[in-house]
Amino acid sequence: MSAPIGSQIDLAPSGWYFKTKLRIGFSYFSRYALNATVLLTADIIGLVLVFELAAYTRQFFLGAPMSPVWIVWLAVCWAMGAFAWGLLPAWGLCPVESLRRQVCLTTIVFAGVAVALFLTKSSDENSRFTIFLAFLLAVPLIPFMRMLAKRALIRRKLWGIPVAIYGGGVVGRSIIRSLQEEPGQGYYPVCIFDDNPELMDRAIEGVPIRGKTDSIVQDVPVAILAITQIEGERIAELMEGSLANYLKVMIIPNLVFLPSLWVNSRDLSGTPGLELSNNLLDPGKRITKRVIEYSLTVCTLPLWGPLCALLGGLIWLGDREDPIFKQKRIGQGGRIFNTWKFRTMVPDAEAVLEKKLQEDPALREEWERGCKLSKDPRITGLGRLLRRSSLDEIPQLVNVLRGDMSLIGPRPLPNYHHEQLPPSVRKLRERVKPGMTGLWQVSGRSEVGSDGMARWDPYYVRNWSLWLDIVILVRTIRVVMGGRGAC
Repeated sequence: MSAPIGSQIDLAPSGWYFKTKLRIGFSYFSRYALNATVLLTADIIGLVLVFELAAYTRQFFLGAPMSPVWIVWLAVCWAMGAFAWGLLPAWGLCPVESLRRQVCLTTIVFAGVAVALFLTKSSDENSRFTIFLAFLLAVPLIPFMRMLAKRALIRRKLWGIPVAIYGGGVVGRSIIRSLQEEPGQGYYPVCIFDDNPELMDRAIEGVPIRGKTDSIVQDVPVAILAITQIEGERIAELMEGSLANYLKVMIIPNLVFLPSLWVNSRDLSGTPGLELSNNLLDPGKRITKRVIEYSLTVCTLPLWGPLCALLGGLIWLGDREDPIFKQKRIGQGGRIFNTWKFRTMVPDAEAVLEKKLQEDPALREEWERGCKLSKDPRITGLGRLLRRSSLDEIPQLVNVLRGDMSLIGPRPLPNYHHEQLPPSVRKLRERVKPGMTGLWQVSGRSEVGSDGMARWDPYYVRNWSLWLDIVILVRTIRVVMGGRGAC
């Protein structure tokens, strides 16, 4: 008796167990080997590139190149560390945790190189300048090479592994949607099992429901139990029954609205526990964030200062009016402050808007639905270009210097928009300074509207860290360069 790949199997006490285990194990480890090999190759290429760039830089400035023979040992140490730290192939790691581990591993490996050169008394024979420059280049370049490799695998549908979702309720739907929106995590749902008869022969988010929770599916190595309203005894039954046929099982606890990034498991004398970290209460981390953002803003002033002068001059020449638009927004702790932006609208914008809304019922309906218009009559030609490229928000760097805003944080909202959000979301948003860019902007931006803010802003506040800020900053650059969803 055999079944086609991906077919449903009703659980039965027969010889299926070991046969299914062998098939799942081979499927899992063959994909594991492929993904890990590709990522490791990208990492090694990145290491070679940074040392070549550092060596040529040394030759340019000091007149003497350096080609370290111990780069082979460095690559071996990197590979061992990457495997030990779960970076190969890093399935299931969110971008924030993956970046944190890559940067930490890079630091450890290069620090080990420096110590080894010192202990072997060969530091005089090797360029400390080259090693230090290679480290500075490796921090951004290795994650970039890894990202390119992962994207290539995703495009060819060779990245990650299939997962089965047990539970088609609200939590199950949320898990499926999250995994589909973040393919880089390497888990793609292929089927759902649920005991609700009303869901049979249907599909959720494009994923078919294949049967009840006492069934399994072939060649799927990972299962996710996404039923939160379930007794402990029922979980044990599933773990000893259908879920026992999967190589790995993830259980989603009934903690949907709690922090999810910085959670550690703890063994409390045989009872599993979860330890949650609240980074917002750590003054050292918040001070570090402020120092880094302030320093970046000041150091880049020679870049954005002249650009502001140029754009401000072009706006002023258009109508001889003030090029800076200031609007009251809700800040940290509910404090009101004025945001600075380049004026992208005509001087009598509100009067123009009111007139158009009275003349066009469809336009009024669109405005009342989201306080935004796809074709806003108030925006000037230059203003559309500034908004599309997000250059209109550059003056907010002045707000960052003044301490009203951060580079990364929830979008600052006017009071009327702030009041439209649920009270719990407003309360969370007011715990941090608003930012020039944030998780909402890089997760769809204006296409997701207030619903996107209600989803992503609480996630950012609950899971805030410097690593999350770095990921958002990198994604912001990608979004702005792509011109997607500008608002």
